[in-house]
This record gives sequence, C-alpha cells and structure tokens, in this order.
Amino acid sequence: MNIFQQLIKSLHSPETISKFRFQKIGKTILYVFFLMLVVSIPMAIFIGINVTNIFNDVEGDVIDSIPDFSIENGVLHSDIDEPMIIEDGDTTIIFDSTGEYRLEDAYQYDSALLLLEREAAFIAGGTPDTISYQEFGVNISKDQLNNFVNTVGDLLPLIISFIILLVYIFTTGMKFIGILVLSVITLLLKRNKAEQLSYRQGWVLSAYVVTLPTILFAIIDLIGINIPFSLAIYWIIATFMMISVLKYVPNNTKESPTEL
Repeated sequence: MNIFQQLIKSLHSPETISKFRFQKIGKTILYVFFLMLVVSIPMAIFIGINVTNIFNDVEGDVIDSIPDFSIENGVLHSDIDEPMIIEDGDTTIIFDSTGEYRLEDAYQYDSALLLLEREAAFIAGGTPDTISYQEFGVNISKDQLNNFVNTVGDLLPLIISFIILLVYIFTTGMKFIGILVLSVITLLLKRNKAEQLSYRQGWVLSAYVVTLPTILFAIIDLIGINIPFSLAIYWIIATFMMISVLKYVPNNTKESPTEL
C-alpha cells in the first residue's frame, strides 16, 4: 500500500490502521512528513497571499502617502507642522514628527501604523507593538527606505518560501510531539484490549490515528470556522479513533508480522 492509499485509509478505516503496526519506523516518519506537507499546502497559499498583500500595501500606499523624512540619532524629522492621519482601507497610518501625537491617542484604532517622533508602532487588534528609533540604531531617509523595500521585493519569493519552511518545520515538530503523547495514552488504552502491543507499535499506530483530526482541523481552518475548545475536540477524536483501532488488534502474544 502506497503512502497516498495509507492517507485515505487512515481517514476512515480503523481496521486497516491496525495492520500498520508492523510497519517500519522510517516509513512511518516519512508518512508524518507527508501528512503535514498535505495539510500545509492551504496554509502556504494563505501565507504567500497575506505576505504579498502586506508588502504591496507598504510598497505602494504606505510609503507614497508619507512625506519625505529622515531618522537621525533616534529622532524622526520632516517638514510637516502637524500630525498626518491617513486612512488606508482597514488600516490607519499616522505620521508625526512634531511630537504632538502620543501612542495612547491611537488606541481607538483596531489596526494602525504609527511613525512618531521617537518611536514606531503597529497596532493589531487594539494591541500595540512598539520600537524606538534609538533601539533600532539606524539612520535612514525615505529614499533609503524605498531602496530597501525594492530590495525586499526582489527577494520576496525567497522570503515567503523561508517563512513557509519555518512554519512547516514547526508544525511538523509539534505533530511529532502530539504523536508521542498519543502513544503514551495508547499504553493505557491497550491494557484490556491489546496487551501484547509494544510501545513501538503504539507509536506507529498513533502516527496514522492522528490523520483524521489533523485533516479535519486543517479543513476547518481553511474555511475559517472558529470552534471553541478545538484542542480538546482534537484529542477526543484521536483517542476514540485509537480505541477503535485497538479493537482490531488481536489480544494474544503470538502474531505474524505483515506489512501492507
């Protein structure tokens, strides 16, 4: 049985999953990487679109809408006499080199980008993240910023690919931790169902049992549905799936290893 068939069978057939317990660890690890690759495709598309949109907003509307400026010795300089407030879709851009505007004045905005006299801030969901120009430690002008943005634009496909790779590695690592936890739970579940099942076999079964909840919640995330207690629901599905699988594991001490 190839890896694609295993994926399909793992979604609905506890009996077939039970037969994977004799499978080699290497093939099982490969399956986990494949599973996470499949569920990462929508996430990769989402990341690519959003990073590109954010970059286009910065490259176009944000930079073009602010006046010429320079940051020297941790202070923003420009020729404006009063703060500028620019509405750009759902985001508000606030530019102020006069020192009149305060970060607290922008808390009314759900999404805002602020370039103030001595600090920059981004507000998302009403929560601000700030950095002072002094901490940044770089003197920069609008022309230099434009050149930097253009350079980032040339490297954007590479940057997006790197972000996607990091997210894939992180989510795959978390999935392996989840499989480890489920394999420990399996040691408790097997006592009255499949006492001869080894830990190694339990780990292999766990790798396939998580297929259903992993695919299910990937679809839910793609649709954009917010389910309360989703983590608890994930573990309930995985545990009940494992219980169903163990019903098909013979409760005896002599088995003939067979690999699908």
